Amino acid sequence: MRAFLAFLIVAATMGMAHAQTPGPRPERVPPPPPPPREALDFAQGRAEFQRGNLGPAYLLLLPHAQRGNPEAQFLVGSISDTGGGGIDLDPREAARWYRQAAQRDWPAAHWRLAKAYATARGVEGSADRALDHLMRAAELGFTPAILDLAGLLDDGRGVVRDREKAFVWYMRAGDLGNTEARFTVGERLFRGDGVEEDREEARRWYTLAAQRGHPGAMFRLAQIGFGRDQGVDYRINAYFQLTMAIQRGGPDVKREAQELRDRLTRNMIDTDVAAAMQRVRNWKPSPPAPGEPVDPEDPYNKPEGR
Repeated sequence: MRAFLAFLIVAATMGMAHAQTPGPRPERVPPPPPPPREALDFAQGRAEFQRGNLGPAYLLLLPHAQRGNPEAQFLVGSISDTGGGGIDLDPREAARWYRQAAQRDWPAAHWRLAKAYATARGVEGSADRALDHLMRAAELGFTPAILDLAGLLDDGRGVVRDREKAFVWYMRAGDLGNTEARFTVGERLFRGDGVEEDREEARRWYTLAAQRGHPGAMFRLAQIGFGRDQGVDYRINAYFQLTMAIQRGGPDVKREAQELRDRLTRNMIDTDVAAAMQRVRNWKPSPPAPGEPVDPEDPYNKPEGR
């Protein structure tokens, strides 16, 4: 069960302006009526939750949860699950709200119930129920659940090991815009791991992840083709990618990127290094392409994930 738990716990408004040509003064148009009080209370409750003000959030969201709003039910359950802000820690109460939200197919509630049943937190433990809820959350396109499910299939813990199915789930999360999944798909394709090797396709997936700031993907893009007779543009770009990987990566990525950059530097002049560092200073995550899905659960889409 502990091994299963390790895999289950992973965890714009546009304004439009137009120019008016001179002409008769238009009649005054009355402003639209304000949103209903209930909608305002719910929006404020959600905002308070996002700011970490759990007590006020709970009081504002509870009436909406009681009226059957699945997002409010999930948020109220989350507050009971952690406690704080004057609200008691109560896993049983949390599970009760999660169940109500899951009955309305709120994906995150299914995911939380999967963890609850896997760890017997507020409910009687059940690996089968945990897997059922995890599968449903994944089917609904909730990327944290998709990644957890793919991890279980990859490792064969709690399910029959099936690396090909795992790859399909990683692909789905990547298609939904998840950066970590895109990097993982690139890794599998690059190594031919559970799928036919395709390094050009791997490069495409690495590029998608690197555009959002994934350090492993940036390292791989610099590593691909290293040691060949590359020109100045390649060396500048590789130095840029490796520096980003060093700045953003974990210990292993930092070490490997540092070693590769040290080797690369031997064949670079100061002006080329300066050009690469200017790219580092100017870098910003690339916005999604028109029509490209945006994963709201992706940490790389949040300020703290950049």
